[in-house]
Amino acid sequence: MDLTPLSSGNAPVLEELYQQYKESPTSVTEEWQRFFQGLENGGFPRLQGGHNVSSNGSVNIDLPDTGDDDKDSGLLHLGITNLQNSYRAFGHLAANLDPLGLSKPDRTVIEKKLMQFSDAELNGVYDSGNSILGHAKLKDIIQWFEETYCSTIGVEHRHLVNEEERLWVQKEVEESFKPNPLSTWEKLRIFDKLVHADYFERFLAKKYVGKKRFSLEGGETLIPLLDTVIEEAGAMNMDGLVLGMAHRGRLNVLVNTLQKPAGLIFAEFAEKYDPDTLDYSDVKYHLGYSNNITTTSQKELHMTLLFNPSHLEAVDPVVVGSVRARQTINQDKSRDKFMGIMIHGDAAFVGQGVVAETLNLMNLEGFTTGGTIHVIVDNQIGFTTLPQESRSTLYATDLAKGFQIPIFHINGDDPEAAFKVAKLAMKYRQKFHKDVIIDLVCYRRHGHNEMDEPAFTQPTIYDVIKKHPRTVQIYEKKLLKDSDIAKEDIEFVKNGATNGLNDSFKTAQEKDTRMEVDTMKGTWAGLSREADENEPVTEMLIDQLGRINEALNRVPENFTPHPKMMKLIEAREKMFQEEIPIDWAFGEAFAIGSILRVGHNVRFCGQDAQRGTFSHRHAVLIDIKNGNKWIPLNSIEEKQGNLEIINSPLSEFSVLCYEYGYSLSDPHSLVVWEAQFGDFANGAQIIFDQFLTCSEVKWHRYSGLVVLLPHGYEGQGPEHSSARLERFLQNCARNNIQVCNPTTPAQIFHLLRRQILRKYRKPLIVMTPKSLLRKPEATSKLSELSSGIFEEILPDTTVDKSKVERLVLCCGKVYYDLEAKRNEKKLNVAIARVEQLYPYHEEKISKEINSYPNLKELVWAQEEPLNMGAWLFVEDRLREQIKSSVKLMHAARTVSASPAAGLAKLHQAEQEALVDEALGISKG
Repeated sequence: MDLTPLSSGNAPVLEELYQQYKESPTSVTEEWQRFFQGLENGGFPRLQGGHNVSSNGSVNIDLPDTGDDDKDSGLLHLGITNLQNSYRAFGHLAANLDPLGLSKPDRTVIEKKLMQFSDAELNGVYDSGNSILGHAKLKDIIQWFEETYCSTIGVEHRHLVNEEERLWVQKEVEESFKPNPLSTWEKLRIFDKLVHADYFERFLAKKYVGKKRFSLEGGETLIPLLDTVIEEAGAMNMDGLVLGMAHRGRLNVLVNTLQKPAGLIFAEFAEKYDPDTLDYSDVKYHLGYSNNITTTSQKELHMTLLFNPSHLEAVDPVVVGSVRARQTINQDKSRDKFMGIMIHGDAAFVGQGVVAETLNLMNLEGFTTGGTIHVIVDNQIGFTTLPQESRSTLYATDLAKGFQIPIFHINGDDPEAAFKVAKLAMKYRQKFHKDVIIDLVCYRRHGHNEMDEPAFTQPTIYDVIKKHPRTVQIYEKKLLKDSDIAKEDIEFVKNGATNGLNDSFKTAQEKDTRMEVDTMKGTWAGLSREADENEPVTEMLIDQLGRINEALNRVPENFTPHPKMMKLIEAREKMFQEEIPIDWAFGEAFAIGSILRVGHNVRFCGQDAQRGTFSHRHAVLIDIKNGNKWIPLNSIEEKQGNLEIINSPLSEFSVLCYEYGYSLSDPHSLVVWEAQFGDFANGAQIIFDQFLTCSEVKWHRYSGLVVLLPHGYEGQGPEHSSARLERFLQNCARNNIQVCNPTTPAQIFHLLRRQILRKYRKPLIVMTPKSLLRKPEATSKLSELSSGIFEEILPDTTVDKSKVERLVLCCGKVYYDLEAKRNEKKLNVAIARVEQLYPYHEEKISKEINSYPNLKELVWAQEEPLNMGAWLFVEDRLREQIKSSVKLMHAARTVSASPAAGLAKLHQAEQEALVDEALGISKG
């Protein structure tokens, strides 16, 4: 061994050991205790504050004169510790992780360290620092570390900044992985799960030739891995697990993990359905399922696999949102009872930005769920793309290091390694309440789907795969060779899997099993699938409103809000006393307060949601002296719901997905997501198109999520004007969602109350105001909250209808511009507001149109360009509703590729032109 002055790489190790020794001398070996005692007795200059660095960059430490033998012994022990830490930090590079053997282990770092020891030193006895191994020969210590860190498990934990976490993982790995051989029962259970996973895929391939199933073959170890997680969850007294995954392996997980009857899968392959009871249209490998599963510890777990489209990782935040809702409903404040499991593909994990967005939610107060188990089914290929073509990192998991998450890589052909890692991952999650990543390195036996030919693009790789034995064959051979499991036990397990699936197929054929889905159980019981005609009463008594007002205007003792907030409180009181009209923030706050009063929770989330983007809401007050927060609406009365109002991270996609997931699992809470500007909803287009607007028809999954999108043309440019109303209207069909554009505080009050008081749930898309938040004309009277309902159409009550020849229909902010110009010019033109565009209330709109006996012209007016906004949605509908004698016209900005002008002057000119056109004011 080189006994020259210490290299710079050893200095951090020595400091760490010395700090550990200072805190607890017995925490290091006896040799290190003597070493540090000697150093302290002889002086150790700048050990904690710095080092003497030579001109060549090496670190020189002046060892005390305690004798050459002591010096040599100290340096030798330092070298051994450095070697051990090299295994801990770089052992994963030298591990045998690729079952195909195509990616070779990199032993460069380890071998360089091993070369420093002589044969005499290798045969010397030293303290291993391991409570199980104890004092042992150095070569045995090395062998221990080889088997722990360089076998079929690769551990990455040295990047963890938190020392407690890092040392805990290290101790568990070194003292739990190797010395605990699996019991015969555990081995047989693993084998049983592998056999079921393997035979299920081969059975489907035989029975449904040419049908897509997105096989798990090559990654069958996922099934025993998930089984271990579930068993551990049961042993830890958990109550529920929520799973999310893409399509690969989903059918296998449904049958062998969720215990969905195989007969239902067979019915889906045969497309046997009852059109009278089932009307959804999605492929079988997108469907979800829920079931109660009893573990061997006799704990019943509620298991849910969420429905998911082909947008791979889009379901990730939906999972954690669903988990959070379950934790809230069941008062799981410690977050020990409900947990999420996400199953990823390697290419998608590193390639899809929503993965990083979801990981970022892990420790945020408004989003944390106490940790998620991530399993990457690492096929080492994405569709037809190899890792080196699809990522710039060594591992697909490298992204997670920045989030301080431990990572465990496993050779997919070693299911026992998966068993050990799964147990450790669950222990870590429960102890530290953080995410864990398990990278199951495997392969894909077929192409992207069963009709692809992978040899077109990866001929050499698939030549190796073709010759490679199946995981279950490898494990069966190992069991027969290395354990006391008899051949008869193996055959019993295999026959059980074979007979079970064959019997299920036969039974499904005989009973003519048909597809089914039932999502109206649990928290959804008692709610209706279909909309009813009876609208709930949304008005409130004045004394009920008074209690909300008292809470809103109450400031705790010794709490000092910003002086301007006191003026806001004074204004609220004046509004309640009807000294001034109520504004939008008042209507919204009283709606939320009234919902809380009757016991419903409210979860309100968005970028700057607490204050409001336009500084109008101030639902949370901040003490300017100490930063403490006060939520007035949580103090209305003792037995009320809870308002959780959250400033979200700067993300639309993951946060909206999260809130959607929350709404799926808690239909009795008002769940609201607000975009900073409606335009930013673009960043979440996938969730709108693939989940929110179509989950009912595809999966019979319902949501009452409210989406608030600030919308209105005020000269703020292309990115701060339009919430893309047209895109939502394009997705409207079969009463799937609601699209509203309320223009008064009373309307938003009744609309939000209607949303939660109905007996059914539909997503609600609301175009909310910006400038109207403070516009004197866009106000209401307090009496309008204590009477009335949400009006889908607001008729014009200011004109003599018998004398009107032109009626302008509009929605949103443009109404106030039209009204101002009409009043200025004293025009005999009626202006009616369509406050709910969808569901399109044909009867009410026809009633308004037909109430003008001398009508000659009907104009649809909108601020948006003609190819955007609502015109293309309403044109045909209006044309069918009017008499042949009535001319249908439009007033809008000209067609454009951009939603709005970037120059304020141009915006103003366009606005004036469309208002004049709508009102029939000639340019001359």
